[in-house]
Amino acid sequence: MKVNVLLQNNIPEGYVATVLGWPDLMIRGKTEEEALDKVRHAVTSRLQQSKVVTLDIPFDESNDPWMKFAGMWENDPTFDDFMAEIAAYRRELDEQERV
Repeated sequence: MKVNVLLQNNIPEGYVATVLGWPDLMIRGKTEEEALDKVRHAVTSRLQQSKVVTLDIPFDESNDPWMKFAGMWENDPTFDDFMAEIAAYRRELDEQERV
């Protein structure tokens, strides 16, 4: 398993290592290597005491406030032209950013 760690030199205390995505896992060490070793140990320990599960949560579309807008442009004859204008504008902005 790979984790991304933000490693900060926090002089004079040493280093602070924060596992990205796990904000409650912040480790201190006198050296970089000590901080990273502590991170390895903490992550391993946490994973040994845990498990990852996937939940299937039913979604009731009738309660979704955005569903009343779904398909509202389905029979609009100008919709394709509108989408083409948006795409052209995006290309124009992309070109401006490159310059």
